[in-house]
Amino acid sequence: MIKVGMNLLLWSDNANYREHHHLLDFCKEVGFDGVEFHVGIVSDFEECEKFGAHARELGLGVTTVGVFDPNVCNPVSPDPALRARVYPEFKKFIDATLTLGGTLICGPLYQGLGYFSGARATEEEWRMSVETMRPCFEYARKAGIQVAVEPLNRFEAYLVNTVADGVRYVKDIGLDNVGLLVDTMHSNIEELDIARAYREAMPHIKHVHISENDRGIPGTGHACGKEVFDAFKDFGYGGYLTIEAFNLGAPSLMGALHLWRTFAKSDDQLAKQGHDYIREMLKS
Repeated sequence: MIKVGMNLLLWSDNANYREHHHLLDFCKEVGFDGVEFHVGIVSDFEECEKFGAHARELGLGVTTVGVFDPNVCNPVSPDPALRARVYPEFKKFIDATLTLGGTLICGPLYQGLGYFSGARATEEEWRMSVETMRPCFEYARKAGIQVAVEPLNRFEAYLVNTVADGVRYVKDIGLDNVGLLVDTMHSNIEELDIARAYREAMPHIKHVHISENDRGIPGTGHACGKEVFDAFKDFGYGGYLTIEAFNLGAPSLMGALHLWRTFAKSDDQLAKQGHDYIREMLKS
């Protein structure tokens, strides 16, 4: 059965339990099956324990997302020291995920976010990434955590842009706990036919971000139409369709993502409208 999730980045780029625990109550009330935490933001173990306990109390599942700051670590860096720092950073992500009660981590876990060499990706960079990340993903496997690697659009990454790139990467990693996260916003930029790309990659897809072409309210644009949902229903996909959207609540991300518009009267309204749209698409 397909589950519907909500990424808490909609409301805050500095989530903490004291100020934001009520968001889990709101998500449960709306009808979400799970919530998604950014483990680069919610990484203090006491905070993770509190959020995780509250999610369990409400019966909400947990997934997480993580990214690598290329100034801290980078699987495709020519500097071996930056590559060596990837494992301890990823281990923190997994340990935080476990403390939150999560079962899956997703994200562009193959290069530093926003890092570019100034040229096309090389086979050497691909090899470095695979060799750097395989031990990390093995750590996740031993911990019982699924990994969903996310192709990003060409303005945010350069190693893995298309769903086909992602399938190749997952096959080269060669671990049964590693698959794909597909995101409708990124696919809207990089795929000629989003639904077809997903159908072809479906056996490898472990997680989905429903994100409108403008990163606003799902269902108000053209990135996540009925044909996308039909692809998942026809295959019998049983994972999460998790909303990743932005509006007012994460100011530091607005500049990083070049989002200058307000998409809804409130963050809560965006989440509820997006949730109701996904449920309607799953019924139709």
